Amino acid sequence: MYHRATEEESADIYGVFVTLPARLAGVPRGPLYFVGRGSVATLSAGARLLALVVIAAAPARAQAQAPPAPAPPLVFQPALPGSPLPLSSTGQRAAVDPAAGSWNGKQIGTIRIVTKDVFDLERKGEDRGVFRLVNRLHRTTRANVVERQLLFRAGDTFSSRAVQETERLLRANSFFYDVKIRPVEADGGKVDLEVVTRDVWTLEGGVSFHRGGGVNTSEFEVEDINFLGTGKDITLARRNNVDRSSNLFRYLDPSLLGSRTLLDLRLSANSDGRSRFFMVDRPFFALDSRWAAGGTVFEDSRIDRLYDLGQIVDRFRHQRKFLEIYAGASPGLTDGGTSRFRLGYTFDDNRFAAAARFQPPGQLPGERRLAYPWVSYEFVEDGFVTGRDLDRIQRTEDLNLGRQLLLRLGWSARAFGADRARAIFKGVAANGWSLTQRQTLRASTSLSGRWASGGIEDGIASAALRYYARDLGENLFFASLSGDFTHRLDPDSQLRLGGDNGLRGYPLRFQNGNRRAVLTLEQRFFSTREYFHLLHAGAALFFDAGRAWSPEGPSGAGRGLLKDIGAGLRLACSRAAHGSVVHVDVALPLDRSHSIKAVQYLISTSETF
Repeated sequence: MYHRATEEESADIYGVFVTLPARLAGVPRGPLYFVGRGSVATLSAGARLLALVVIAAAPARAQAQAPPAPAPPLVFQPALPGSPLPLSSTGQRAAVDPAAGSWNGKQIGTIRIVTKDVFDLERKGEDRGVFRLVNRLHRTTRANVVERQLLFRAGDTFSSRAVQETERLLRANSFFYDVKIRPVEADGGKVDLEVVTRDVWTLEGGVSFHRGGGVNTSEFEVEDINFLGTGKDITLARRNNVDRSSNLFRYLDPSLLGSRTLLDLRLSANSDGRSRFFMVDRPFFALDSRWAAGGTVFEDSRIDRLYDLGQIVDRFRHQRKFLEIYAGASPGLTDGGTSRFRLGYTFDDNRFAAAARFQPPGQLPGERRLAYPWVSYEFVEDGFVTGRDLDRIQRTEDLNLGRQLLLRLGWSARAFGADRARAIFKGVAANGWSLTQRQTLRASTSLSGRWASGGIEDGIASAALRYYARDLGENLFFASLSGDFTHRLDPDSQLRLGGDNGLRGYPLRFQNGNRRAVLTLEQRFFSTREYFHLLHAGAALFFDAGRAWSPEGPSGAGRGLLKDIGAGLRLACSRAAHGSVVHVDVALPLDRSHSIKAVQYLISTSETF
């Protein structure tokens, strides 16, 4: 349980190629084998559309690939060992090995790790000069990056559950397009395993642009999320958005000193202040993990803004200091679920002042310092399934349809360094259901706040439903309904609604209040073709409706229920990591006033559809 700083997503419109001279390769000893290739440099992943132009201009004519066999009608399918999805992006599923169940209980012999490059030169259409150049410029992921995430070792007893979960852990690395683990019957009754991964471009360098809610943001960034094939993330960025301009440095090491410990360091110099974030965390990385521990330090100085009808109505300086440490224990996975217990301490100091060069705010939030020990209980049921063409395009998606529960309770008092006595509470619950082979429903709810003698403070209750149904062949109808209710919300917080978070036809942060409801209906269209061996295409027709309001607040134009309709194009880069789905949307507001444009254009990138 720790605080995470948020970062805005941006749209990659064009980029530049960057190379890093290096050649670092090694072969591990013992029964673990590695098949891959070192190289002299890494290719920029940020140059997605520029790369498309370069490849389209290559001597060989780039053709759209013929569509493969249709995918099965299931919305989700259990990730059974022996039936993994292939590393190609065709959407065709591998056949289930009927002997997979008989491997349980046998001893694991050798483990062979195969890290495939960005382009498969043995695949039809990819053995071309430009693709060979890309592979030579790319540093394939090192064997030890894969090895340290395995939940099994040579000599262990084979477990299909451990294989399935290992696939899921490896797929969580955004520098892998897909992962599959293939058990093979070996001599002497042992089981040999082959772990196959496929890399994507990870070194991004270039200019990004985003437009949403009538506001433009931009970014210049150099980032490698798999630096020299080590799995480490290094970022240098210059970002400009509606709130501030920032110069950012980030170093993320998910396996500090070869362990399961994550190190996250972020330093940001902003036009309205600065931010420093440091975290060391050894999480419950697997369902059967027995312990966890970590700590986070966060310091931030910025100017906060309050909005009404898309316009800034108040500004004030917000200085925050945050510290959290915790330790956790678990009995491991039992009866298809795991229970986790954590004990921690949190210090959260928030101070407010008038912002220089701006008019003093109408209401300045009072200082607030909370310091409290806490205890939490978490339950996670193993209901993980995999699917494709749900929230992503032609990529394996891991979702948990099992029950999930988190309860946390703390007590803030002067004895612990606080300026007030409060009970701090938080609860989260989620579940999912396969209604039919072609319909799936997921639900979540949360409750958080503080309890004082006068009642609840900063109370926030939220609930959401997400519904998926295969229709029109193998396309998808998606519906989302969410609601939020607050009570005595802190003055520095707002429930906002607009073009940046649910109503694509309206300006960003257009409505605010202490209640919010949003409905999204979306017909998603997926294509199985891969264009230029780089892109998958999709499209969407959507309807949004929502409102943010306060019963005691003002009424009038722009404060009622708002609705919009629109259409959008989706371009998913099959060879890139972050922000792999480009969104180009046109939205028409149905309840606009004269101050709102008749057509809203939105351009962005996201990890999802």
